[in-house]
Amino acid sequence: MNIFDANNKKHIEILREELRRAKRIIREYNEEETWNNMTDPERSQALLSVDDDMGPDFADEFTDTPWLKIPDVITNRVNLRPYMKQQPDRRSMMHTRSLIRGIKSRAREDANAAKFVKAYLAKTMAQNVEDLTSQQVEDLMFKLHDFQASLSNFVAPTPEEQEQSSQAAYNYYKSMPGNWKGD
Repeated sequence: MNIFDANNKKHIEILREELRRAKRIIREYNEEETWNNMTDPERSQALLSVDDDMGPDFADEFTDTPWLKIPDVITNRVNLRPYMKQQPDRRSMMHTRSLIRGIKSRAREDANAAKFVKAYLAKTMAQNVEDLTSQQVEDLMFKLHDFQASLSNFVAPTPEEQEQSSQAAYNYYKSMPGNWKGD
């Protein structure tokens, strides 16, 4: 009996879905990569949490050891999830790219904005906006917005001016053909 039929579109779709899921799981929880990115104090803390009695011995012995060389009886009991670096999801990556486009657009259109961005990049020792982290890109966008707003001559309308504007818009709407004229 053949369980998988390579000519069956439904079987191919299920296989693709399962492969995507497996790849995502592998990317999300790669213990060796997580271990390599951890600092020595983090490694020691993770090894200490394995066993109350043997934890200090494990920490002394295996802190500098590559993940794959640590015995399985120890690695199976180490929880590395608290030490994993969060990978950005698709939505946050798209948001960051959108902010980068906005920053570049503002810098092209306004010489003062270009100087501001250049100063920010120099302060962070980055060559261009794409070299910044997501948090830095967001920080730059907010600071750039505040900077440009401080240069603006915009003055908020007074309550009286708002009322006059609302009344003028209402009168204009009433005067349009087909609109209700009121009492």
